[in-house]
Amino acid sequence: MRTKSLTLVSLTIAATMFGACGGPTAPERQLQAARLKWERARPAAYTITVARWCECTQEMSGPVVVAVRDGAIESRTYVASAAAVGPTYADLFPSIDGLFERIDDAHRRRAASVEVTYDPEFGFPVTISIDYDRVMADDELTYRATNFQPR
Repeated sequence: MRTKSLTLVSLTIAATMFGACGGPTAPERQLQAARLKWERARPAAYTITVARWCECTQEMSGPVVVAVRDGAIESRTYVASAAAVGPTYADLFPSIDGLFERIDDAHRRRAASVEVTYDPEFGFPVTISIDYDRVMADDELTYRATNFQPR
């Protein structure tokens, strides 16, 4: 509960800061609204399947079932093999909070393009497409979150 309260305070501060800078852009407003919806609707436990599209190996792409309880990841399991994701690749497959962090990171790094779609009921990111540099080839990254199951 304390984490949820702190997150809502952080969202309020962020909204105030955006307002002081001439107002948020449409994508920033969508991100704020989606985060708030997620904070209000998040279940105590859930699973979600996360896949990544990138110039990378299968172990780095997934898809992976991510199980979360009380905000902590309990497990990450490859869909194809049912094998646990090893520590080398575990951080590549985030929880929903981690997906929001990926969006924040792309903005902090001033990615050339960040496109996000959100779940209409729960607010979590369903797709995140990031192009860090329009000129550079193979730096694009896409996340896709499917099969969300509250537990």
